[in-house]
Formats: sequence, structure tokens, C-alpha cells
Amino acid sequence: MSHLKHYLLLLLLLPNLVIAHQWQAQSGEKQLAVLELFTSEGCGLCPAADHWVEKLPHEGVTEDNVIVLGFHIDYLNDKKGWVDKYAKSEYSDRQRQLAQLNLYQSVYTPEFIISGEVVHNWKKHAKKVIKAVNGFEAEASISLKVDLSTEQLEIQSQVNIQSDENRQYSKLYLAIIEDNITNKVYGGDNAGVLFNHQNLVRRWIGPIELDNNGESDVLTELAIDEQWDLDQISVVAVVQNLNDGFVLQGLVLPLK
Repeated sequence: MSHLKHYLLLLLLLPNLVIAHQWQAQSGEKQLAVLELFTSEGCGLCPAADHWVEKLPHEGVTEDNVIVLGFHIDYLNDKKGWVDKYAKSEYSDRQRQLAQLNLYQSVYTPEFIISGEVVHNWKKHAKKVIKAVNGFEAEASISLKVDLSTEQLEIQSQVNIQSDENRQYSKLYLAIIEDNITNKVYGGDNAGVLFNHQNLVRRWIGPIELDNNGESDVLTELAIDEQWDLDQISVVAVVQNLNDGFVLQGLVLPLK
């Protein structure tokens, strides 16, 4: 009888266990701004930019207004006396891609790009740009469903795009970001600085092709990196028109 009781108890608990490992989110009617910050632990000017972004929620600019993606570029690793272990070449490639879309030939750190547009004087203009983007009607809708197993994340992305031009040129990008990553720098411009990274991009996936009819259902299976703290992980989806560079919509789903 005791074995039967244990079995029935397990059956009662099983649905809750499944729900606890599944998350869903749906984008809104207005556009959520997407702030891509290109930075490096070896860049002497970058800590100020990182701190500025971290203070945004205290100034009324929250996750309801903006998604932050912290890309650590790798082209400073050989120039600043410090190798940023979070830097990847594909993040540098993303920065160069956005530079081309904005008709610029150079890249630099720290660089702020909001919903596809370069913002040079970010201290003065970034919050204004975020507010302006939030006033636009969304040109795409996104829904995310994430299932977690012991070995991988299964990400189901549903995208609906408005207008024929957007449908022709738009692609989907997915990101895995992580908060509260601490690392001390022992060389270069920031020697002695203890970083507490927020919104740090761990994986960048895309561009993912979307259907020309404007409705797409994309399944992405992603192996879990043992270095990730899953309690600090979020999944981000971004739909961008790669003809004019404008981000049509973004969505963030914390796995908490």
C-alpha cells in the first residue's frame, strides 16, 4: 500500500514539475526597444557605460521599456593587455553588421545601438530614443515558449510580421543572456576593477529565415552550457528588417 501511495503522489506532483520547467511570453502592441551595448573588459571607457545601463531601472526605464544585450567584442583582446573571456568573434561580427546597416565604416567601444540605430551621445540621447521607440506600434509580434530538460533548451518562436516589405527582409535572432556574472580584471585599462556583468550575451543565434507569408513557427534546440547559472538566464527574441536595419519588435523571457 505504501508503494501505491508513493506512486499516486508522484502522479499528482508530475504536472507541477513539468510546468516548473516551461516558460511562455508574448510581445505587446507597442515596440519594446532593443539596446545592443558593445563593450569589453579591456576598454577603459566601458565601465561607465555599463554602470549607466545598470541604473536605468532606477530612473524609470525598465524591462517594460527596453531589452539590453551586452555584447563583449574580441577585437580589443590583443590591444589592451587583457583578454576578455566573454568576448566572441560573432559578437564583433554583429557590431560590424549593424555598422554597415547604418552606413558606417568603423566600430568602437562602448557603442550603443538602439533598435538598429547608432546612438552616439548615449548619455544625452539614449533614454529619449528608447521612449520614442516605445511610442511606435509593433510591426511584428513574437511569442516564445521555452522547455528545459537536463541537457538542452527547446525554444519555440512564433513570429507574425506586418507589411510585405518587412516580410521580405526580416529575420529572427535569438540570444541567451545572463545576469550577475562577476569577474575581476588583472590587466589593461581596467586592472583591479571587479565587474558585475548584467545582460551579458552568452549565445547569439541568427539570422534565422522567416516565412514570406509573415507567419513563422521556429523550433531551436540549444545545448545547455555548464557555465550558465540557469536562475540568471533569459531568452531574447529580436525581429529585424535587414534592409533598413530597424528592429520591428523584441521579447525577453526570464527563466525564473
